[in-house]
Amino acid sequence: MRTTVKVLAASALAVLSLAAAGATPALAAAPAPFCESGASQFYCDASSTGTTTWSITWYSGSVGTFTTAAPTLFATCPASNLGHPVRASYSYVDGGTTQYSGTTQFICRSGPWQ
Repeated sequence: MRTTVKVLAASALAVLSLAAAGATPALAAAPAPFCESGASQFYCDASSTGTTTWSITWYSGSVGTFTTAAPTLFATCPASNLGHPVRASYSYVDGGTTQYSGTTQFICRSGPWQ
């Protein structure tokens, strides 16, 4: 009986050790930004504090990086991107830890804001 208990305890310990070794720390995820576009411009609002670094991925695949002092970004859509999807995400530092957001997608519109 004692041998069975020892074997089970050792097996459980081995499984826990493997699980801990294989575990990677999860990135802290902030919510995806809210974005809308119109008049060949776009506006994005983040749930961040302080300096916010934006990553904007254009339809062509190129990435633009913007840094704002507040949680909002207001910029012009490149003419080549009008009518095409754009992906936006952001990051910011909170308590010494960089927080990364989810990604949102919107269309760069030349017409009314949506």
